[in-house]
Amino acid sequence: MNPKKYTRSVGLSLITLSLVCIGANALLLVPDGKTWSSEQLSLQVLLMPGFIGGGLMVLCPGITAVWSGHHGRGQPYSAHLPHPVQITCSCWCSVFGMLGAIYCLSVSGVGLRIGPKCSMYGTWDYHFQETLGTYLNNYASWNFCEEPPNVVSWNVTLFSLLVVASCLEIVLCGLHLVNTFILYFVNMYRL
Repeated sequence: MNPKKYTRSVGLSLITLSLVCIGANALLLVPDGKTWSSEQLSLQVLLMPGFIGGGLMVLCPGITAVWSGHHGRGQPYSAHLPHPVQITCSCWCSVFGMLGAIYCLSVSGVGLRIGPKCSMYGTWDYHFQETLGTYLNNYASWNFCEEPPNVVSWNVTLFSLLVVASCLEIVLCGLHLVNTFILYFVNMYRL
């Protein structure tokens, strides 16, 4: 496969995953479709792992990969080799995206382990924090949260989506980084 086409497809995948993360984070801010005050949302939601980490920070390498994959179309294969400045930029963007995806994975994983902040018997707190994540298998306890309704299934679904998407982003940013190094060495030996 042409390395440029590969780079472009990785970039399009990163852009798609970053938009999924942004959408999931936006939905985490409105459990049950209603807005709640910041005191009623969990810290992991307010840290915006999907918007900042898995979204904007991954969008950077995605756009860079699409741009570098698009550059040089319609030219002979030797013209597809990137410029050293473009290679350096692509490497730094990949590392930046990996850091963002790791941030998203970390915060979302903690959000799954601690559980949502909800009202139980009139008290807003992290009622599942002491279970250390075992509440995930005890579906009957999910209904104990009075407000927001169905917040446990909402958070579990969206944080799980963020965990999966950020894992894929880490892999794709790593593949993009390896591909960039390969293009660098090919470029170095062709000069």
